[in-house]
Amino acid sequence: MFSLTEQLMVGSEFADKYAIEVVAVIEDRGESGGTFEKRKMATVFGMIREGQANIVLVADRSRFGRGGIQLNQAWEKKLNEAGGYLIAVKNPTDITTAQGRTQRDTDDFVAQITRNNIGDHWQRTHERRWKDELPHTGAPRMGYKLCEKCTLHEQTLESGRIMRRIIKRCGECDGALQVDEFRGDALAEFARRWTDGGESSRKLTVEMRERGVTSVRGNAMSERQWFAALDTGFGWGWRRRRTIPATGRGLTMKYPNDKPDTFDVWEKGKHKPVITDADGNGDLELWERYKAKRCGKPGVAATHGNKVKHSLSTRLRCGRPKAGETSELCMSPMVASKSRSGPKGTKSYVGTYACRAVREKLCRGITVSRHLAENAVKEWLEDQATNEERGREAAKAAAARDRRASNLEELEREVERLQRKLSKLTDLQLDDEAALHPTAFKLKQSEIMAELEPVQAQAEHLREVSRMAQDIPSASKFRRFADAWDHMHAHEKRALVETLIDHILVVKQPGKKNNQLVVVPYWEVGQGQESRPDAHLAACG
Repeated sequence: MFSLTEQLMVGSEFADKYAIEVVAVIEDRGESGGTFEKRKMATVFGMIREGQANIVLVADRSRFGRGGIQLNQAWEKKLNEAGGYLIAVKNPTDITTAQGRTQRDTDDFVAQITRNNIGDHWQRTHERRWKDELPHTGAPRMGYKLCEKCTLHEQTLESGRIMRRIIKRCGECDGALQVDEFRGDALAEFARRWTDGGESSRKLTVEMRERGVTSVRGNAMSERQWFAALDTGFGWGWRRRRTIPATGRGLTMKYPNDKPDTFDVWEKGKHKPVITDADGNGDLELWERYKAKRCGKPGVAATHGNKVKHSLSTRLRCGRPKAGETSELCMSPMVASKSRSGPKGTKSYVGTYACRAVREKLCRGITVSRHLAENAVKEWLEDQATNEERGREAAKAAAARDRRASNLEELEREVERLQRKLSKLTDLQLDDEAALHPTAFKLKQSEIMAELEPVQAQAEHLREVSRMAQDIPSASKFRRFADAWDHMHAHEKRALVETLIDHILVVKQPGKKNNQLVVVPYWEVGQGQESRPDAHLAACG
């Protein structure tokens, strides 16, 4: 097992030794090596095709993937076709020789066995913990902590992110989590006041934060985190599970969320409840009322036509640094508000947009008047109308769009062909007389999936780029937009902005200067998505 830091160190030393220039590091945090679908391989392939890199370094072949010989080598073949070459630093092989190919096959086979063993180990562990009336992991939860005699060892990266936790049990607590009275009382109070008191979850979240209630990791709790802790039912003494798993390759049920009504098995655990009734038992009546309110059907909102009240709603983003940090920006949406204007005591107000994160005290906040925001958009439109480079950029974007459309059409045809092939194989297996031996069926199915997955990933990447990369209007169109801006109604301005602008960043200026507005159009985001830095060095987790 290699941590991300160790993988990076191994790859960097190899690159230095053989004078390989490292231009980027791609990390697949928390993604399984058994599939390539959700990982960042499309990012790597994009740069390889553009000629920005030609080598991908991994610590060993299991870091490239653990999907088995066929799946791993199908992706490696795609990499070679794109002009790239994979090097496993711990066990480099020359696949142009028979000995090298044999070693590669062996490494991929061992990686697949390791993955299967890890999966079986965790499955056995979860089943054992369930029979022992314990949750599937022994990590602390909201309202609960480890036994004081148990110890928790954590592996932390330089960024501060915790990557691995190991709990050493004392043998006396029987593995059950112990009540954390401070957080447990807060969890019970939140549940009662929201369920029966009808109080706002936002108000309760802010109040609990002001009282110093944090998550088990010491971070500020959001509304979503409070509900996530309550939805588990753990505070009432429950453990939950689903008889039909929520994961799988289209063969099992997918759940829209983790609310209580999506779980069908609820059993009591060894831990003591923190949300209790007068007798000290789990308050099950409150639990039923909580479930009914939490899982009830939402009300039907009244509609008021298709006109919007404010022209730049959903486009403005807060550019103030997050509380306690200096580099990462808040980026919360800014919502319509109003500020008092004129001498104290007057009832004169001016329309503004304000940071939404202020409500939960996650940001110090920033505001900008609606008038200045609309003027900033008009100035941007006028600037685009006089941009001499706009014509060349539009032509370049159009050529890239046509190229993507052609490539995507070809990939979609290939996906359709392979899906038909897979469907025919499945139909054949359902025919009792013509069915293949299960081993032969699995082997053939794996071969088709090994071809299908890389093509699907490339097609999805191209679709995402196409969605982000909008057409760039000509300078003459921008001229018409700018001239008509002052005469448009709010809903017309909103419709125009939604076709051109991804977001508008509001940046705090020193003193009493007006805040700066930075307009970010869709095509700049699309270009960043399409030409983002891809990897010479990929330390896959």
